[in-house]
Formats: sequence, C-alpha cells, structure tokens
Amino acid sequence: MKLSTLIEALGLGAARDARRLVARLPEPGMLVATSDERIARALSRARHERVAPTDGGHAAAALSLELPAGDEALAHVQALCAATRDGGVVIVGESQRLGGSLERARTAGLLLRAGLFSLAQEALGSAVFTSGHVRRRLAD
Repeated sequence: MKLSTLIEALGLGAARDARRLVARLPEPGMLVATSDERIARALSRARHERVAPTDGGHAAAALSLELPAGDEALAHVQALCAATRDGGVVIVGESQRLGGSLERARTAGLLLRAGLFSLAQEALGSAVFTSGHVRRRLAD
C-alpha cells in the first residue's frame, strides 16, 4: 500500500483538508463544482452533489484545494467562478506554512482579481480557507 493511500484512508493530510473544506459550505445538500477527486469523495460523504467546473454556472459553490503556480492560478479561480451561479461561494483551501502571509495574500488577491466580493479567510489547524461570493452583474 502506498503511503499516500494510507494517509488518505486514515483521514489525514489532503483528505482531512478536503473534509474541512466541505464543512465550510453554508448549507446541506448543495450542488458543488470541483475537479478534485479528494473533494469529490468528501462531498459524497457529506451528501452534497458534485458537478464538473465546466457545467456552466449552475453550482451553488465551487471548491479547490491548493492553487496552481503562476498564471494558471488566476485561470483556475476564474473557472471556479464561471461554474458558480450569481451569489454562490468559491472556497479555496490551502496548507498553511510557517510565515504563510504571502500565500494568503496571493490567494485573496486572486479571488479579488477574479471579481469575487465579501472575501473571508479562516485558519483551521494547518489549513487556511479563503472564500468569496460570485457577482455576475453590478447592483443598480
């Protein structure tokens, strides 16, 4: 058995962070966009419904663990936003490193740049969860 399989079976590491990420969802039984299999398993256990991020803006929420490096990170956040309906929530969970304020600021900046509003960050154990709400149009 591979060490990563054992860690996930024990509910440690990324599997634990995926469960904690899913626990941040504001209500039960939500339609949630993600391409991450670890999150998909946690969604299933928590009785949420998973959709692909490419399913066109119908999800009530979109979730991701860790953002890619470089310019791919903004494209990833924009894809999460596109998968989420107006008023829905996008949540990104990341491992918190010692002195990780730069990573937290980068994540918040990317969510702002993608057009999310009402940003919030919450630290829980070794993870930081950054969330924001999707706004498709400006209020009149």
